[in-house]
Amino acid sequence: ETMLAKLYIEVLGLPKEGKDALKLLNYRAPSGSHGDAGDFAMIAYFVLKPRFPKHGSLTIQQVNDLLDGIANNNASKKKDLVKKSLLQLITQSSALEQKWLIRMIIKDMKLGFSQQTIFSIFHPDAIELHNVTTDLEKVCLQLHDPSLSLSNVSIMLFSAFKPMLAAIANIKNIEKQMNNQSFYIETKLDGERMQMHKDGDVYKYFSRNGFDYTQQFGASPLDDSLTPFIHNVFRIDVQNCILDGEMMAFNPNTQTFMQKGSKFDIKRMVDDSELQTCYCVFDVLMLNDQKLAHETLRKRYETLHNLFTPITGRLHAVHNKEASSKKNVVDALNEAIDNREEGIMVKDPLSI
Repeated sequence: ETMLAKLYIEVLGLPKEGKDALKLLNYRAPSGSHGDAGDFAMIAYFVLKPRFPKHGSLTIQQVNDLLDGIANNNASKKKDLVKKSLLQLITQSSALEQKWLIRMIIKDMKLGFSQQTIFSIFHPDAIELHNVTTDLEKVCLQLHDPSLSLSNVSIMLFSAFKPMLAAIANIKNIEKQMNNQSFYIETKLDGERMQMHKDGDVYKYFSRNGFDYTQQFGASPLDDSLTPFIHNVFRIDVQNCILDGEMMAFNPNTQTFMQKGSKFDIKRMVDDSELQTCYCVFDVLMLNDQKLAHETLRKRYETLHNLFTPITGRLHAVHNKEASSKKNVVDALNEAIDNREEGIMVKDPLSI
């Protein structure tokens, strides 16, 4: 809101100490009889109403394109391009249109009901699919038929999905949580969660939030910091696959992984860095067009460990060891602490 307020003050040429400028900057402060304190969009509407025409000139397609540009450039921290798109929206929209555009941009529509409510009315499985894909268009296209269940809609190649995140567990209850059966213990990696989609010579990389980092890691075996080094290590019959793992920074001199607190960004490592990109894989969700999301973790691990030949410092299959007791967990956690690692993961081999 503050960034938008400053932009409006600049575009409208408002005196910085003027009444309207202060309204925008201090939108949380109670004022007047409207009861709009805290509602930046409504405050902006009353400031803009006498200054803009009643009708804007943008089409819905143009608005969508500009909003996409704002979202993408904001994620890439390209503030100048964000400002450029905002200026186009502001100068070609009416005050009423801008009120709702502001609410879209700050993601607070104030409609009196939530996104979950709309999803639940649209389709019983819409919330779950959106949580997996983070793609509203895909939800609308794939679940437009209320009789179609989510089991018919799977993770797709080159389409980002939202991965399952771990929960904090109480060691005292670990045996009960694992149904008194054996379980896996893995080292918790301190990198960036990343999924890799491969189809022949074409690769795409997506973050846990669905952002595309293919440009950083390589769309083909010919370019960037990772793909050229791992392309030839996949089993010869692997045509396509989707892998889930952690992107790490590996120091070839010390043969160790760097921690995120070491003042580097794995998504923006430069070519002349002494560190190199290493992808540590802990799950496979698709292989040769066969979806594996409904297979047990044990079965997916078996598939994963026969999928490629690991390369030290470039492509690793995350090692796990089987355990069955609270003592095993305590010992593994103490070992991780001694090795200055981030922690451990405990996983159920029969989970899906």
